[in-house]
Amino acid sequence: MVPAHIDDFYYATSEVLIRLYSAFPVRHLLLVEDITGPIQWDMTGLPDRRSRATFETLVWLSEYGLLDFRTVEPRDIGLEGAVLTQPAFVLLNGMMRWQDEPAISRITGLNEARNSRAYSDVATIITDLLRANCQWSVPVSVPQLHRSATFAVTEELFGQT
Repeated sequence: MVPAHIDDFYYATSEVLIRLYSAFPVRHLLLVEDITGPIQWDMTGLPDRRSRATFETLVWLSEYGLLDFRTVEPRDIGLEGAVLTQPAFVLLNGMMRWQDEPAISRITGLNEARNSRAYSDVATIITDLLRANCQWSVPVSVPQLHRSATFAVTEELFGQT
């Protein structure tokens, strides 16, 4: 089982990359609350753990060359002027393949996984993207990824007949 903070990291990373890709090449105001929902402040003025972790994810993505920004918003609530870097744009347009399926771009895979709420697939794609970021200029064959099992939502699960 993956720790909750790692799942939060994968979710925040996917949201950030999808938002910046859809705005590319225009710089974008990237707010933590747009990703996590309203920030809950404690009595000392510090944000809740999830909001803080999301902000730190933004900073981490910047440190590892996936996004660039102009300034940090006051109280660490977001980044002003955020934009994908060239390596991030190339990586998102890079091809991936689910087992026994045709190749698609990583950004298409991320959008599909997010829209179907297949968060383990989001984690798989983000892990693949970060692995490729370590050696993004090295030519590689399209990796074949394994999709997680899907669950059908039925009315029986909700006690409705």
